[in-house]
Order: sequence, then structure tokens, then C-alpha cells
Amino acid sequence: MKRVAIAAFASVLMVGSAAAQYDEDAACVMYEHNNYRGRALPMQSGQAVSFRNGQFWNDRVTSIRVARGCTLMAYQHSRMRGNEREFSRDDHNIGNWSDGISSAECYCDSW
Repeated sequence: MKRVAIAAFASVLMVGSAAAQYDEDAACVMYEHNNYRGRALPMQSGQAVSFRNGQFWNDRVTSIRVARGCTLMAYQHSRMRGNEREFSRDDHNIGNWSDGISSAECYCDSW
């Protein structure tokens, strides 16, 4: 339930340009469009989000920034289910995972 509440709050909170939203202290940031554009969803180490159908971020992520020493584990379905993919570096276009992420976890080795 905690993860759903975080996701719902984050979906409402993220508005405006990605550049204005990027938090340099964020361990992982998911972006709505290629090349780190559109709305941004910053995450801290240890944070997880899960989106349901109809929530803004469900199946909308297209690019990702990952801080050095951190990893974003993305999942095809909500509640960390389905196919998964690990991102450990910035990716301006996540290819066949574009618009296919429904939950994610961010963690870091030394944060």
C-alpha cells in the first residue's frame, strides 16, 4: 500500500519541464520522453514505485538517468512483476522498454 501511495503522490506532483524538475541529489530519474524531456520522476536510493492502469506514469517512461553506483530495476507490470530490466547508467531512449514500465526500484551501493 505504501508503494501505491508514493506512486499516486508522485504522479500528481510531477508537472512542468524536466529540466526544472531534475533533482541533482536523485539517485534515479525516469522521464516521460526521449532525451530526458517531459515530466520527470526523481527517486532516491531505496525508493520503489508501482503504477496502476490509468495512473499517469504507467507505461509512459521513455528515458532514464541513473547516478553512478546506482541501479534502476524496471518491471513490466505493477508490484514489481513481469519481465524486468536493470539500468545502471543513463539511457536517453530505453528502446523496446519505452512506454512499458509499470513499476521500478532504485537502489545504490554507497548512498
